[in-house]
Amino acid sequence: MRRALLITIGVVVSLLACRTTQPPGTENAPPIQDPAQKEGGQLVPAEPPGPAEPLPVPDAGMPP
Repeated sequence: MRRALLITIGVVVSLLACRTTQPPGTENAPPIQDPAQKEGGQLVPAEPPGPAEPLPVPDAGMPP
């Protein structure tokens, strides 16, 4: 009995949580930005990240 009640409560809560918060008719609204305008592609830099040489001082907790 408890299991059926918990399942029922879970289904009701999930149905309430999945409702949309957008006003009616929003799916038919024109887009805010022109679809032809796309964000430019981002290039990955060729140089590797980080320092080019080891740190001059040992890090805390590392033996020299």
